[in-house]
Amino acid sequence: MDIVEFLTARIKEDEAAALKLLGDPTLAVSGEWYERRLLRECEAKRQLIGIIESARQSVLATLVSLEPADAGWVPDVIEWTTLSLNTLALPYADHPEFQARWRPPG
Repeated sequence: MDIVEFLTARIKEDEAAALKLLGDPTLAVSGEWYERRLLRECEAKRQLIGIIESARQSVLATLVSLEPADAGWVPDVIEWTTLSLNTLALPYADHPEFQARWRPPG
């Protein structure tokens, strides 16, 4: 499992939990704000993962067409996209499928 698959699975779990709670008739209407925010957060994370993955794929495609001397910036961008995904995974660090190598340095 790679980090994008891991994040996608955790987001689906969060979304399912929020939807289950929103369907609970015993939940007070005033308490629904948290579940609705969680659903918006899930969508925001999905979009952010898409942006990061698009950037990563663009950089890798560009790398193929560059001369080695012109590709000095590529490792920095790859590192940035990796660090971004790793940071998104941090809230799930206690999940059994979380891999220690995803923990950002520091």
